[in-house]
Amino acid sequence: MLSVKRVSLAGVATGAMITAVAGTAVAQSGDYYSRNKYEAVSERRQPQYDPEPIRLGAFLVNSNLNAAVAYTNNALGTSTGEESDVVARIGAEVSARTNWNVHEIGLDVAASRDEYQDFSDHSSNDISARLRGRLDVTRELSLGAAAFVRQRADDLTNPSNASGLLKPVVSTRTGAEVSANYGNDRVRWRNVATIAEVNYDDGETANGIRVNQDFRDHSSLQFQTRLSYAISPNVAVYGQGALNDRDYDNEVVLGGLPRSRDSKGYTVSVGTDFELNTLVRGDVSVGYLNEEKDDSYFEDVSGLAVDARVMWFPSRLTTVTFTGGRRSEDSGIQTAPSSVRTNAGARVDHELYRNVILSARADYSTYDFEEVDRSDDVIDLGLTGTYKMNKRVHLNAFYRHVDRDRSGSFFAGDEGFTADVIGIGIRLYP
Repeated sequence: MLSVKRVSLAGVATGAMITAVAGTAVAQSGDYYSRNKYEAVSERRQPQYDPEPIRLGAFLVNSNLNAAVAYTNNALGTSTGEESDVVARIGAEVSARTNWNVHEIGLDVAASRDEYQDFSDHSSNDISARLRGRLDVTRELSLGAAAFVRQRADDLTNPSNASGLLKPVVSTRTGAEVSANYGNDRVRWRNVATIAEVNYDDGETANGIRVNQDFRDHSSLQFQTRLSYAISPNVAVYGQGALNDRDYDNEVVLGGLPRSRDSKGYTVSVGTDFELNTLVRGDVSVGYLNEEKDDSYFEDVSGLAVDARVMWFPSRLTTVTFTGGRRSEDSGIQTAPSSVRTNAGARVDHELYRNVILSARADYSTYDFEEVDRSDDVIDLGLTGTYKMNKRVHLNAFYRHVDRDRSGSFFAGDEGFTADVIGIGIRLYP
């Protein structure tokens, strides 16, 4: 279970920092966490073209039906003998919340299916549901709870995915969370605890060989806390900590002995969220991560932790977003329970007209493993154009290019691949 010592250290570290800053501050009135000086293109509402929520009693409901058709030149993600296919997607989304002055109940449901025309076994569903509630105890204190479920197929770029899977690996994550949040003019304290169970269905190669995924089934307990203090209406500093306890259902046999992939980890960091007069808004944190394995056969992971998101507003019609991070993740492979993922990305959104939005993005991720000689590098590029015909109909066109490179003696052959996807879609609102 979670280490009390680590919780104490994280709490003392964040609390001491905030207390020291708060002790030298003079209380002022105003909204010190308002970050609406600039408006991102993706967040700007156009009343003539954006749908309005439907009022159903005490609830406000947003919903849509969506469909798309796309062509891919490498449906199975193979390095040689690429096979093309046409993929049809159909889906629906519903989000409802109460419009009470205090408290809130909400429900979010989404479902879609990708149907491959030639490789029908590669078809998959993406289904999610989340029931949530918030109790406003006072103006400063609120308590929350939620229950959720999510079923989806692993993306081709996932480190766990072997090349050429005919039947994709599908995971189902179910769980619940509770939260407690406090906030006044200058201080905010956010806490959330999450318990989840994740189960994986086996994949299958084009030759009919089953790819066993039972070793990935696990339960996890996570706790996150973040204590912030606003120095000014434009800048806040914070300390935060996260704990993670992962318990796998099954052991794996390595070196002739059964091995446990269970682990306990924590991350502590300090950061700032800001919105400056220099057309920049962001949230950046830097800290330390540590993950200890229960079985000494596996290497512990530790080092730099980074989480950053910065938005630049060169004009009212253009938004540029930069992201970056470094964290430990479940690798999804037997011989190395975790990998360290380092990622960097950029996105540009441009409002060509009030109802025409053009977007371009570029993301790079690298995965490093302690126990094996292996490195995964993924480049993911995308272009999107959205045309809002009216409040009821939105059209879009999209293109995606993926380049996955795998190196190291861990691989017997070439596991890298490139794939391109191009398509069009429609979204219908009531």
